[in-house]
Amino acid sequence: MEGTLFSQLTDLALGLGFADFGAARMQPLGEPARRLDSYLEEGRNAGMEYMGRNVDKRKDPSLLLEASGSVLCFVVPYGKARTGTPVASFALGLDYHKVIKDRLYMFLEKAAPMMEAASGTALRARVFVDSAPVMDRAWAVECGLGFFGCNNFFISTVAGIRCLIGIILCNVDFKLLDCMDLRWKKHDVLLDCGMCCNCVKHCPTGALKAPYTLDAERCISYHTVENRELYAPGSRPVDYSGWIFGCEECMRACPWDRENEVWPELVCNKEYIESLTAEDWQNMSEDEWEKHFSGTALTRAGLQKIKNNC
Repeated sequence: MEGTLFSQLTDLALGLGFADFGAARMQPLGEPARRLDSYLEEGRNAGMEYMGRNVDKRKDPSLLLEASGSVLCFVVPYGKARTGTPVASFALGLDYHKVIKDRLYMFLEKAAPMMEAASGTALRARVFVDSAPVMDRAWAVECGLGFFGCNNFFISTVAGIRCLIGIILCNVDFKLLDCMDLRWKKHDVLLDCGMCCNCVKHCPTGALKAPYTLDAERCISYHTVENRELYAPGSRPVDYSGWIFGCEECMRACPWDRENEVWPELVCNKEYIESLTAEDWQNMSEDEWEKHFSGTALTRAGLQKIKNNC
């Protein structure tokens, strides 16, 4: 490989199937940290108490690595489910946490020699995929890969709104990446999404009370995925509008919604899920559930919760 360390890492990331790659200096976050404080102070995290833990690490990722260095960010695209499918598109295959982590470890295995050669020291790195106190959307923006949408999603200038994020924290000095001129803010990233507010207008429960403001207590995705409570008939806090795992109403209304080329592991259950009726879900046995959904994101809710959501 020729070129700067950053260009070499970019080629490696794209070669492994990531849609985009960027880097930023590891340092405390500014505006995203203040936004997190407001979110927690106003209690908009509903029953997600974990959002209020390790706040210092969320704001400053160097505390997770116990070293200074760089944040490497990877964009993973996913596609659309058939309209009317009651399962969010990110859950149409194997659990994305493991799928993306496996690919990030492949990246590290290949990238370690060149990063160690550039830094002259042993590489220290940690991999994160939406499962630790890392503000991945904020870092994707810091890396110049996109921007925040009014619905609080990260929107990639390459993959649109349907993307997942992988993060690697490493002890390689950001200056050694030599990307400030080459790719920093490489897509001439917008400061905001354009403020059409389609997402706010189309949120069926009013969870998006205003641009960039989400009340999880009114969010269908929160109640069908994160909330562990099983509700008696007629006692749901909000109308699920036909969703049994997640919700994509605000995404479907977004001008940045698009179909992407998707990793096969992330859609291996797509046809099966799209074939199921509400009755099929209600009549599903534990054996059938285990056969089709072991190792998928749907296990986060579990079969009884899914049936309760129908």
